[in-house]
Amino acid sequence: MKILKISTSFSKFSDADFETKAQYIVNVGIAGNANFPSPNPVLADLQTAVTRYSNGLLAAKDLGKNNVAEKNESREELELLLGQLGLYVMNVSNGSLTMLTSSGFSLTKDPEPRYIDNPGNVTLSNGISSGTMVAQVKSVKGGRGYLHEITAELPTETTVWTSSHSTTSKFTFTNLQAGKQYWVRVAVTGSRQQIAYSPVASQFVQ
Repeated sequence: MKILKISTSFSKFSDADFETKAQYIVNVGIAGNANFPSPNPVLADLQTAVTRYSNGLLAAKDLGKNNVAEKNESREELELLLGQLGLYVMNVSNGSLTMLTSSGFSLTKDPEPRYIDNPGNVTLSNGISSGTMVAQVKSVKGGRGYLHEITAELPTETTVWTSSHSTTSKFTFTNLQAGKQYWVRVAVTGSRQQIAYSPVASQFVQ
């Protein structure tokens, strides 16, 4: 079962947006909310911190060094208190979506999994030296690495491929027998053990 959580990080908020968010959480989400009758930190301390930050933000508009420092200090204090409040909210809510959203905090979002595409057809070409062959596929977005696999026999379901790992989509096979046909396929690997294979290609080595 997915455990619902709220975001207690405000680093991405601009000063003005953070003020709006903090005021909403404290004065709308928590104050008077029967779901959270005994907030920790206490409501009075939260409201005092919000007021201090709002005043500091207003004073810092003239860019005075001391005023800006005061604003930054009051923001750090308020972020810390809201972080503590968020832990209290999650503890009391015990996974209840209704209670969590009523707090004014934002729910965290699970990162979307990145699914890798098939790398497409393999392009084979003879290398500079005899007995070498270059294999290449298109680079795949989200790919973490490539497996360049080769066999000297017509592939079947039981074929044992010789595999070489590479961080790039281009790879040079060496120590091959000139005049012999080889079969090649390339797999791209991704997160969560994803793997996607290209079609098999073949070529005679010079």
